[in-house]
Formats: sequence, structure tokens, C-alpha cells
Amino acid sequence: MSVKLRTKKLQDGSESLYLDIYHRGKRSYDFIGLKIKKNDRNKKQIKELAEKIRSTKELEIHANAYSIPNNYNGKEDFLKFYEDNCKDAAYKSSFQKFKEFSENKIIAGRLPYNRVDEKYCEDYRDWLLTKIGHNTAWTYIYKLKAIFNKAVKQKVIHSSPAKFVSISVQETEKIYLTIDEVKNLYATDYDKYDIKEAFLFSCYTGLRLSDVKELTWGQIREGKLFFTQKKTKGVEYLPLNETAKEMLYSGLENNIRPLPEAKVFKLFSNSEDIGIHLRKWAKKAEIYKHITFHTARHTFATMALTCDVDLYTVSKLLGHKNINTTQVYAKIVDHKVVEAVNKLPSIYKK
Repeated sequence: MSVKLRTKKLQDGSESLYLDIYHRGKRSYDFIGLKIKKNDRNKKQIKELAEKIRSTKELEIHANAYSIPNNYNGKEDFLKFYEDNCKDAAYKSSFQKFKEFSENKIIAGRLPYNRVDEKYCEDYRDWLLTKIGHNTAWTYIYKLKAIFNKAVKQKVIHSSPAKFVSISVQETEKIYLTIDEVKNLYATDYDKYDIKEAFLFSCYTGLRLSDVKELTWGQIREGKLFFTQKKTKGVEYLPLNETAKEMLYSGLENNIRPLPEAKVFKLFSNSEDIGIHLRKWAKKAEIYKHITFHTARHTFATMALTCDVDLYTVSKLLGHKNINTTQVYAKIVDHKVVEAVNKLPSIYKK
């Protein structure tokens, strides 16, 4: 492997400097944008700069070949790397918040890696906790750490400055509907039929909104749903109960099944708009809980536990990788504890 500095004479008598790179049996040329004019007084300084560029390029090739991080001067743009690796809406939201915090630190539209150290990440965490909810702040720090870990994996940086920056997750109240409230919603007409059907379907399957949006008729086979969870990437199959099946097939004209690639539900792309309609529908049904589409998933879990489905099975149906994630629902509807307390003898005579 070699990186040599070369010059090419131009028609005006000046010389253009470029790198002659030979690596892994292939030769390439990299013009570095430096020229030496005829009788140029700065010839020595230009050549010194060109030599530094040549040396840096050589180190970069060595780093890639031997798995050495290549952030020699830390001047690469972290903001661009962050934005380029935003794979979904949650990452994009976290990027916008980080960019907002970094507004006064950005130089010519760039935020060099060498400006984002552990203290910077700690300040960002503390700032988040004054601007947004605790668990949302946890999510944004989690996304930031994931971005840094990717940079480490790609050998852009040696270690993550956010490695030891953390926020504890706070347990929040899970809003869910009782069986009677679900029945009440079903009996209440609402003009956004697809939202109504999708929400009720989720109440009886536990599917997340992201999975409901992507659900196609081809994923429904032999009375089961076959799908890859968008959030966890886990491959799942979910048996459908009779109520869920009725919801799917009751609206079909002449019982003709749509094409496999056709979406089952036609929903708005904006989750906030869906939530607004859900709350209008709930209010019409005289249910005054602040529900979102995720309420349907909580409802499925609590209804299943209320009907004596064991915790392990509920965890599998929800696609949880850790049963501890499901345990919170057991706290909500632990009617066994209520039954046990009610069995205590009374001291009052009837």
C-alpha cells in the first residue's frame, strides 16, 4: 500500500497536486484541490499542507485495514452522521432535539466529534429533563447512545462519550379500557370506520399501531397472523380469537378476500391525528380517559389477565422478549390479590 504526492502540469503553467494511491492491487487518484502557480512564493507552505493531507490519507487507509478508529482530528461532522442514521420517526425526533440543544455549538452547520465529550452529553441529558417528560428524555438519550455505538462499530470513533450517561426509566400509569368500556366503544358509531375497526382489532390482538398499519391480507393464514414486529424486529405468529376474525371478515363484500398485498386497514400516517379521533370517539361513548392507539395494546394485556390467561402466555402474545416487561400489567389487574383480601374474616356480626 502506498500514498504518494504527485503534481500535474496545467496549461497555464501551474501545477495541480494530487495523491497517487495504490491499495490492494488497485490504483486511484485523488486531486486535493491545491495548486502551485508559476513562481509562487507560497510554494513551500502549499507543499507542506499537501504532505499533511497525504499523511492523513495514508493513516486513514491503514486504520480501515487494521480496524483502527479513523477520527484523527475529531473534525468530522457528528450531526450529519446522526441524521444519516435516523432509521425511524423516533430517531428523527431525537435528532431534532439534539440539534436544538447544539444550536449554539454548531460551526458552519457542523458539529465536530471533538466537541461532543462526556460533559457535553451530561449537559444534554440535564437540558432534556427540563424540556420534556422523564421517559421521553430517557428515549432520546437511548437513541443518542445507539448512534454513538454505531459510530464506534463503524470505527469512526474509538469509544462512546455517552457510555456512562444515563436516565432511569420511571414507571408510568398504563391507560387501559375495561371489557365493558370496549363493548361500549363497539356499540358507539363513529364516522372514521377504519380507525374504529383497527383500534378494536388491536384490543383483541395486542398489535402495535406500526404493525397494524403494515398488516396485509397475505399475513393472515390458517387463522393466524404472521408478521415481523416493526419495533423489536422479532418474527411472530399470533393466533386470532373469534372476535378478531369476525372484525376482519365482517366488512368484506360478498366474502371476497382482497389481494395478499392489500393493506387490511387504511389509516392516517400521523399518529397524533389517530389519537385525536380516538378520544372524540371515546367521548361520544362517554369514556373520558386520555386514550391513544397504544391503549388498545394495554387493553389486550389487561383483558387477557382478567380472563385468567397466565402471565407467560400474555408475554408471548405481546411479543415481549422479557417477562418483566409484562409484569407491570399483572400489577394493574391482580384480581387474585383482591379475592384474597376479600376472604379475610369479618369482625362484624350480620
